[in-house]
Amino acid sequence: MKIYIVGAVSSGKSTLAKKFSEKLNIPYKSLDEVVHIPDKSHPWGNRKREEKERDKIFRTVIQQSKWIIEDVGRPCFEGGLREADIIVLLDVPTKIRTYRIIKRWIKQRLGIEKCIYKADYKMLKSMFKWSRNYDTGKDNLKERIARYEEKVITLRNNKDIDSFFSQSIIHLD
Repeated sequence: MKIYIVGAVSSGKSTLAKKFSEKLNIPYKSLDEVVHIPDKSHPWGNRKREEKERDKIFRTVIQQSKWIIEDVGRPCFEGGLREADIIVLLDVPTKIRTYRIIKRWIKQRLGIEKCIYKADYKMLKSMFKWSRNYDTGKDNLKERIARYEEKVITLRNNKDIDSFFSQSIIHLD
């Protein structure tokens, strides 16, 4: 089984990926870790990998017989959309994502939650920008996944997520 979970920042991608991973015993990978390397000397607290290195790591992940990946749906990971058996779009309302962005940022600032970037005001502002880009379609995520509509499942809230998880988990084995 190959599952690609996409959605805006703070839509619950990592949480859902972890759930699937534990239940199905399939490793998951956050594609943020494929794109970025922790680097405390960099202003963001991480730096981008060279494209060749990023693409090599990504190919290694999607060449596995089973995987779960999660990302905001960056165009450089189009191969994951093609190879996935299921694409889960977490289309969570803006107000919920906004609450989660603030909550996550506070936890990261306090050191309660780990992250691979500096949880500063610049990052908080960027997260709101990325969330807005999703809402306006500027990130083109929905447009990019439209060509795979036969394998896209859209989940909008916790009730949808819980229902999908409980109903489909048996069939995903």
